[in-house]
Amino acid sequence: MTQPLDNIVVLDFTTGRAGSVATMILSDYGAEVIKVEPPEGDPYRQFPQSLLWNRGKKSVVLDLNTPEGKERARGLLMQADVVVESFRPGEADSLGIGYDDVSAERPDLVYCSITAFGPKGPYAHYKPYDGVVAAKVGRFSVFTGQSKRPGPHYAAVQVANHGTAMAAVRGILSALIVREKTGVGQHVETSLMQGISPFDVNNWLVWQMMIKFPDRFQDDPQSDPNRQPGVGYQPVRTKDGQWIQMANIIVRLFRESLVVMGLGDVLNDPRFARAPTLMPEEREELRAMILNRAQEKTADEWMDVFVNQTANVAAETFLTTQQGMDHPQIVHNRHVVDVDDPTVGPMRQVGVLVRLDETPGSVKGPAPALGQHTEEALGLLEAAPAVRGATNGAAVDLPANPLTGYTVLDLSTVIAGPLSTSLNYELGARVIRIETLEGDTMRRNFDGLGANRTQAGAENISINLQTPEGKEIFDRLVAKVDILVHNMRPGAPERLGIGYEQVKQINPGIVYVYAGGYGDTGPHSHRPAMHPIGGAVTGGVMHQLGKFDMPPADQTMTMEEIQEFARRLGRSNETNPDPNSSMVISTGALLGLCARERFGGEGQYVLSTMIGANAYANLDDFFSYDGKPERLIPDADGHGPHALYRLYQARRGWVFLACLFEEEWQTLCRTLELDDMLTDPRFATEAARLENDDALVERLQEVFSTRNPAEWEQLLIAEDVACVEVEESGMFNFYSQDPHVAENNFIQPAESLRIGSYWRYGPVVNLSRTPSRVGSGPLRGQHTRSILGEIGYSEQEIDELYEKQVVGSEEPTVWDEEAGH
Repeated sequence: MTQPLDNIVVLDFTTGRAGSVATMILSDYGAEVIKVEPPEGDPYRQFPQSLLWNRGKKSVVLDLNTPEGKERARGLLMQADVVVESFRPGEADSLGIGYDDVSAERPDLVYCSITAFGPKGPYAHYKPYDGVVAAKVGRFSVFTGQSKRPGPHYAAVQVANHGTAMAAVRGILSALIVREKTGVGQHVETSLMQGISPFDVNNWLVWQMMIKFPDRFQDDPQSDPNRQPGVGYQPVRTKDGQWIQMANIIVRLFRESLVVMGLGDVLNDPRFARAPTLMPEEREELRAMILNRAQEKTADEWMDVFVNQTANVAAETFLTTQQGMDHPQIVHNRHVVDVDDPTVGPMRQVGVLVRLDETPGSVKGPAPALGQHTEEALGLLEAAPAVRGATNGAAVDLPANPLTGYTVLDLSTVIAGPLSTSLNYELGARVIRIETLEGDTMRRNFDGLGANRTQAGAENISINLQTPEGKEIFDRLVAKVDILVHNMRPGAPERLGIGYEQVKQINPGIVYVYAGGYGDTGPHSHRPAMHPIGGAVTGGVMHQLGKFDMPPADQTMTMEEIQEFARRLGRSNETNPDPNSSMVISTGALLGLCARERFGGEGQYVLSTMIGANAYANLDDFFSYDGKPERLIPDADGHGPHALYRLYQARRGWVFLACLFEEEWQTLCRTLELDDMLTDPRFATEAARLENDDALVERLQEVFSTRNPAEWEQLLIAEDVACVEVEESGMFNFYSQDPHVAENNFIQPAESLRIGSYWRYGPVVNLSRTPSRVGSGPLRGQHTRSILGEIGYSEQEIDELYEKQVVGSEEPTVWDEEAGH
């Protein structure tokens, strides 16, 4: 069958996770990916993950430090459609394969660069390690308080890598869509620092509002390191000592959870009438009831209730990543596939990113041996014409942004779906968001501030789709759009008359994206899946929890002990799962759009799931084979997985050290004047260092405690060892104050009707000829009148729709900056 990237040749000069996963996805969807490696091989080949993220590629060995190697590389560049590289800024230019050099001969080439901190600025040449970026920009503050020790807490799930890989794919797909129309390629740029920014949904703006409106926002409620999870997101301990993540912040789901747990009578008590939104005393009383009742059944008994006796409770047992690979819905969706690897034998791996019904992806085979295809590639190079598909560089009319002219209709709710469409707004798509008359759940958190991230750039029309008039408005809208995104459970769209087959009758070319929790068929597809579910199923929570000893199943625990461990579990599931899903939903939509634009204009159905997206976020362990090394788990106190990828307390503050390779280890020892450690048999090899990790931590901690963090950063970065001062006060402080941010334009001004001017994160991917853009979040129904007028309604008809409460709008109250309200 046709795939979106058939006949596209990708030249892969990347090392490390972000670039390698991006090119893996391109291969899965039809591209021929040629991985160019040095004679000694990509250094990441020593890690078992490379067997996954290099699957389906060809390996070509070239020594780019020799004239012959450079000449052959340029020859391959002339035959490629896409180049993806992760050299540090300036390195590709020094090798003669930088964008400016290559695009002069190949103006149709799509050239993607992935860096750690962006192309310029004081941190531009820092090494691209996920933990280094997370530490530097303040992400570790999100998990402060997970353990009881003071200071920042290691973030185990590599969201910077995940977000950046997806950003690179979206940028490449967008550039290919532009090239399909104009013949012109361009430079696509993203970085780990950009890829991590969507994971801060609230902190960046809440802190600005605390400054701008101090009476309204007196503190950041999420900054309390000791806070309990909301009762709707309460982890519970069962009779057999297992733990279940409850995930029911939607009122009807929360109340159903109380009913099926035998606590329905609580809702008749006036004190709990507004549950789950309660005053502190009532909230804690209800929490205790829930935790006590959970201990009356085993985990299997409760899951039978939640899966088979109701369709309206979100709950999952906490699983490790390896356990998550056997979840019945993961298996049903083929989120895990079998690959016969020649080096390790039968291997189970995470499947393709999303399901495209008409142009499906597929795994093309195992990872290649080093240089396996060198002879083949160079033979083809000799027989090929000098330049493949080059244009003459004549001036053409380019769109203002890569997706200018395309429209997305967004019917999704909360974070995952809306954030995904805002990411595609950044690339130029027009986003029309349909919201209920009651308003999205995000509008009830932080005075609705979250919408300025999750709905940024969208136009908002508020409609009651359960009325005939509302359905008529939908039909007129859907006839004019290119992509539709929703996250309703299976059956609901059809009951509303907006299912895929129904929509396709109106608009055959639509790319219809179901941003599901579990999927559209299978044993759990009928169930709701709110934010924490993705982390519970796919191992993110258990990985973040680290080596903290799980309470023995047969241990009797006091209520205080249960609440404390539940608090730790709740902190371990902060902020990741929904944005992890957003990255994949937005990428899946563009895979469908790219297929349509390249092959005949037909639309199709696209399935993305929360559990599949979070499998990708955890793909450093979402594979298995006999003899596979165990995932390295952070220590119980959240410093990091081992001595050389870890937080250390300095004289005043903290540093994060990332030292993964032998050469870095040796440089570290010499720089710290620890030459004796180079001859100490306990530390002679990587395996020995891991075996003696506690001793190595103790020795390095003694050293790092002698200087301030900034001194360590200056000393070690100068020797090209990744060690950075940790930003302890959150991402707001780093992005609002550090000169590196401004130099790269990584924050940009925005304006909202209600809150006025503020700054927001810049686009997660930039394109040189058709730049990206940013937007602000709309009020509910802010564009109802203008959109209705655009699709043919008169002012009188619009007034009548308002009177009938078919459509609505939020009052455009502007907050008074001086009065703080």
